[in-house]
Amino acid sequence: LCPHTTLFRSNSKGGVLGRKIEWIYRDDQLNGAVALRRAKELVEENKCEFIGGTLSGSISLAINEFAGKNKVIYVTDCQTDMVLGSDLNKYGFAFMVIPYSAALAASKYTFTKLGKKWFSITADYRWGQSLLEGWIWQSQQMGAQHVGNVYAPLGATDFSTYFTRIMAAKPDVLVMNNLGADQTAALKQASELGLTKRMKIVCTKSALSTMKEVGAAYDENVLGGMSFYWGLRDKYAGSKKFMDSYMKKFGQPIEQDGESGYVATNVLFMAMQKANTTTDKLKIAAAMEGLKYTLTKGPEYVRACDHQRVQSYLLLQGKGRRANGWDLADIVEEVPGDSIIMSCEDNSKKLPFVNIKLPK
Repeated sequence: LCPHTTLFRSNSKGGVLGRKIEWIYRDDQLNGAVALRRAKELVEENKCEFIGGTLSGSISLAINEFAGKNKVIYVTDCQTDMVLGSDLNKYGFAFMVIPYSAALAASKYTFTKLGKKWFSITADYRWGQSLLEGWIWQSQQMGAQHVGNVYAPLGATDFSTYFTRIMAAKPDVLVMNNLGADQTAALKQASELGLTKRMKIVCTKSALSTMKEVGAAYDENVLGGMSFYWGLRDKYAGSKKFMDSYMKKFGQPIEQDGESGYVATNVLFMAMQKANTTTDKLKIAAAMEGLKYTLTKGPEYVRACDHQRVQSYLLLQGKGRRANGWDLADIVEEVPGDSIIMSCEDNSKKLPFVNIKLPK
């Protein structure tokens, strides 16, 4: 949970302001109660001064609340709503795009270039629902037609019953608001039924591991959203330096969650340098607010009002049988970060998405 990605390089240069960095990690087991116990152990027993991580948006909400109450800076690398409305606090910062931003990027591209009649498969928990809210709002703005939605429980393995409804609705696009093994199973079964030949499939958030496992079925008719893809090294010098170093050490590209952790850790250290302290959490948090930097993509910044990293979002088209090694997709769009976030005032009230009525 403690930030770690850049500690070895930082320590080799003398640490931060002369202090060496110690990395302590714990497994939260994707369980909120376990995560809170681990966070408490890190702060009270291991004397951790900063917390980072979690792959689950719902868990990040719990850790963010804990960090705020205990005045410990928390940087998360998952898609989360923890910087919206009353969940925002002085000590929590989000370094992956928040869910509605991913949905706005993917949906605008979809309705502009792929079609406006869409059906959705949505993971039946808060993260999936947040993505669906973004899609519905954008659909309303662009005059698209939502012809149906099915909610799939976490861990779903059989999507065949859903596909009957989807094929009957005849959408231009099937939107998948799920992730991991759920998305892998859904894509494989969709391909087996020939759905990728009848409609485009857009995964609001996808992953390298999913592309690799799905294989040839992740073809040119399938698009996936990511906040980072290793192919950006051909566009940005910072990305090339980062990826060359990472691939030399680990032999494969980093997933987007890891890149978010890398940026979060760097920015945290930058804020310490700027604030000229490694102990005054309020000064460090204040230094992070509005901090501008260029690391793995183009210029970015941490928006002061809501503590989110303002960054671009990528849409990738699968290569299917043309894939070679980790060359799994082509970047077809890099959507600027400022174009997919609402105003500070709206975010403080969770607008406009709080007014979206989700289908039952």
